[in-house]
Order: sequence, then structure tokens, then C-alpha cells
Amino acid sequence: MNTITDTIPEGREDLTFIRPFSPIIVKQQMSEEILGIVENAFSKAFDDTTAGHEYNLAGNMKREFTIDQTLLGEEDANKFIQMLANGGGELYKASKLQIWENMRKAATSKHIEMIENNLQNMQLNVAVHQAWGNISVAGDWNPVHRHSGMVSGVGYIKLPDDIEFEWENEDHDPSAGMIQFTDSRSQDLSSNNIRLRPEIGVIYFFPAWLMHMVYPFRSKGERWSFSFNLDVKNQYPDIQLTDAQKMEMIEHREKLIAES
Repeated sequence: MNTITDTIPEGREDLTFIRPFSPIIVKQQMSEEILGIVENAFSKAFDDTTAGHEYNLAGNMKREFTIDQTLLGEEDANKFIQMLANGGGELYKASKLQIWENMRKAATSKHIEMIENNLQNMQLNVAVHQAWGNISVAGDWNPVHRHSGMVSGVGYIKLPDDIEFEWENEDHDPSAGMIQFTDSRSQDLSSNNIRLRPEIGVIYFFPAWLMHMVYPFRSKGERWSFSFNLDVKNQYPDIQLTDAQKMEMIEHREKLIAES
């Protein structure tokens, strides 16, 4: 999980790179069906010029609107929510596995047995708190901010026609229309920023506390994106021992001591 195998220099099998502290960002490709569902939602939002303006974003955007069951319809809303729940669950699981991989290095064999059994039996509940659509034109932007909940994300439906040309013709530090994530723990020998180009049909899931911003673009046309906030909870223990498991650990240790 947190060993960077693809950056180890050739011939240096004696090296292991460990990255225990970085938050995880999950990139997911939408299915054609889901992409069509969200495209239809944007088309409906265009038709209803009064819908959704009660949702106020942090930045300067041409328009934003709430994405809910009223807009999507019950069947499509369930498919959309299921996609968000699946992606949020994958981020939750990947993050817990990363944390456990660090804890595991100092754990006893009994502790490892219990936690890995817990991790194999996760039962996740995902609650979608908000989802909203964003329509952006040249000059629109979002300042540095964070979201509420545990997991947030952004998905892309449409990009300006000339955005690829704009990226290729920027200077040494392209940024037009890109999303940038920032981890405030910046020191020497560490990176605290990552800048990602939007791609049609791609969603990024990330911890809601992770600071991020969106740069303006200059190209003609619109960018359609949607954002959301989720909470994810495991019905059962994952990397934390229950009281019963702690008692079992104590009994196991006492048995080992008695047998030694």
C-alpha cells in the first residue's frame, strides 16, 4: 500500500521507499450510463433557469445547482448515489489499509490476525449529504477551501473545446482550469501540492479536509462539473480493536506468558 515500488532505481533492490503520511486521492472513470445521467441533469438545469441558485459556492462561478432526486428522477438518482457510495467506500478502505500497514509493522501476531479479519469483513454505510452541479466559463475560479463530511469529490462532464490547446501553450507551469490539492504540512524533502487536469468522465474522491482550489481558464465554452460530500462508516470494527478483542488480546498474552 505505501511502498513506492515504481520509483526505486534499477539495481537498488536494497532500497524501500515508505510514504506513511500522504492522504489518498481516488480517481474513478464513470460509466457511459452515469455520464449520460449527469449530462441530462445539466440539460434540465438549463431549462429551469430558477433551479438550484440557493446553493452558494465559495468561488466565482457562472451557475451552480443542486443535484437531487427531483432533478434526476428516482431510478437515475439511485444509480448516481450508488456510484458515489462505491467510490467513497474505496477511498475509505484504501485509507484504512494505508494506516493499518503502518501500524502492522509494530503489531503482535494476534493483533494482526484480528485486524486483518476485521478488514476482510467491512460493511460500509455511505450517506450522501450534498451533490451539486457547477457551470464555469472563462475567468471563473474557486479559492482554496475544504468541504464538510468525511469524503468529497469532483466529476467532470464537459470541458471547453480549446482547453487542451491552452494547456499546451501555457508557460512552464500550466494551471488553466486545473484543480489543485494542498496538504498544509509543507517541509523540505516533501511535496504538498498536486495539480490535476480535468478529464471528461473522471471523478476524483478525496478526504473532505484536504484543501483544494480551481484555477480559471481562458478558453471559450463551458466546463460542467459536479461536486459532492459524503460520510462513510463501517458497521463493524476495522483497524480499532473492540473491547471484546482487547480482552481476547489480554487472555492470549497471559496464555503465552504462562506457557513460556
